[in-house]
Amino acid sequence: MKQAMGEAGRGEAGRGEAGRGEAGAVRAGAVPPGQGAERVAAFVDAVFAIAMTLLAVELPRPPAELIEGDQTRPVMAARLWDFLGDNWGTWLAFVIAFLILWGVWREHHRTLDLVSRVTPRMMWWHVPLLLVVVLLPYASALIGETVANPLAVCLFAGAVAALLLTQAGLLRAVVRDGALRPEADARELRVRAGTLAVVGAFWLLTAGLTWLVDGVTPLWLLTPVVGRAAARVLGRTLPA
Repeated sequence: MKQAMGEAGRGEAGRGEAGRGEAGAVRAGAVPPGQGAERVAAFVDAVFAIAMTLLAVELPRPPAELIEGDQTRPVMAARLWDFLGDNWGTWLAFVIAFLILWGVWREHHRTLDLVSRVTPRMMWWHVPLLLVVVLLPYASALIGETVANPLAVCLFAGAVAALLLTQAGLLRAVVRDGALRPEADARELRVRAGTLAVVGAFWLLTAGLTWLVDGVTPLWLLTPVVGRAAARVLGRTLPA
């Protein structure tokens, strides 16, 4: 009996030491379950990769009778050239959407490399972020059909704006929740978040302008200029 009671006591003591060890690990900086950045990064990478691939799937293919037949080779080449020229809006939307997705993915990748954990608020921001990512190929296909339809242009510009603004919200959540690693610069992250917000607002402006004037799509080529100007101004004005 005494031997059994002694073994039970040693078992309880062992469990208590294990519990104190787990609590000490959490206090020492161990990541709680469900807040590891690696799994989130892997999932987000897969979603971005699929969305960027679907952009190419939406590119129009010329019908066989247009580029084949008994015509001479120069005539067939001219027909294909005309087809590609008639669908210039699709190619423009593809290039812009691809570059936007690439830039946001790169920004997201850099951000998760700087965090020690993924907080519930950060996880919530991933919901609208990934929702817009998977919808962007559809918006790109719509504007590829016609750049003259203001609703198609508005939906595409709105999707890009939503993507940029949600990424900015994610960066702000990282700083607000104190999820940065000790060596990371919180001010730099605020500058990047502000830059994304300004560029997103620029895209929202073009979405509104398309209902008033024609030829709004070339303004999207100014996105890098707007981003650099915003980053420079915010870098000088944001407090430390």
